[in-house]
Amino acid sequence: MSTILFIIGGALVAIGISAFVVGRAQHITATARGRDVETAPFAAAWRLFVIGGAVAMFIALVTTFVVVIPAGHVGVVTNFGRVEERTLPAGLQVVTPIAEQVVLIDVRVQPHPFQEIDAASKEYQIVKLTGNMNYHIDPAQAFDLYRLVGPDFAEKVIDPAFNDFIKEVVPTYAIGEILGKRDEIRSRAKQALGDNLARYHLIVDDIYISNIAFSPEYGAAIEQKQVAQQQVETEREILAQKQIQAQQRVAEAQGAADANVVTAKGEATATVERANGQAEANRQLAESLTDPVLIYTYIQKLTDKLQVVVVPGGQQFLFDLKGLLTNLQEQQPK
Repeated sequence: MSTILFIIGGALVAIGISAFVVGRAQHITATARGRDVETAPFAAAWRLFVIGGAVAMFIALVTTFVVVIPAGHVGVVTNFGRVEERTLPAGLQVVTPIAEQVVLIDVRVQPHPFQEIDAASKEYQIVKLTGNMNYHIDPAQAFDLYRLVGPDFAEKVIDPAFNDFIKEVVPTYAIGEILGKRDEIRSRAKQALGDNLARYHLIVDDIYISNIAFSPEYGAAIEQKQVAQQQVETEREILAQKQIQAQQRVAEAQGAADANVVTAKGEATATVERANGQAEANRQLAESLTDPVLIYTYIQKLTDKLQVVVVPGGQQFLFDLKGLLTNLQEQQPK
């Protein structure tokens, strides 16, 4: 920027001087011929160009002494092409004009996408991985990175390091383990890349494996296996449902059987109770049938129109009616 301003300022000064020379020459020529020539426009023009050019050159000169480092950046200073072992922090910084140049380096956390990398599993199956890495540059050592690698350090050191790691680590896993151990691979990649890139003053903040792909043949095999497993799970669910239904029927049958047993026991108990009641009634009835009661009952059954009574031969049929009635009255409860 300062160089452009300096060039513009120099050009304006040159134009102003040229305008002054042209105006002065016209004035001298006109005076020699005895003519009056208006030189005011030329005088105003050359002064305007000279002043404008001087201001531009002054600004350019001032800007060569100072440089503004924006937030999140540091300045790497080069002195006639040689990288100095220091960095300029964010803010307004003073440098030596012409000799020193400042290169801005971004030290904020930056994402870097990895291109798709082909690797092989333990069974030599093709595995393709893509991912992203968040990193930042050590601000105090940015000059060393710029000196050793240059501004295009991502393509020169980050991509090859990640590529080598993936091709070294993935073959230690069986193809069926890779998806399940994605986090483990990511952690190992972060540690390995962090150790590798530390010599370039690149600090790895985190690594993300965004996609893992397999060969079409293996993908088809996985899909068939998943379909078969889904069918097995479906059959298991159907079997479990049938088992539950069978258990429900068994429980219902057991409940009905238990109910029948309880009913039978209840009926048997009721029958026993009735038999016991009948036996007790018969016992009490038998105890109450004394000879006087039987005789009295027998007499009650006789009609009042009875004229002839036939009795068994050889037996007396004489009753003490008064005594019989007295005994019956004594036996009746009061």
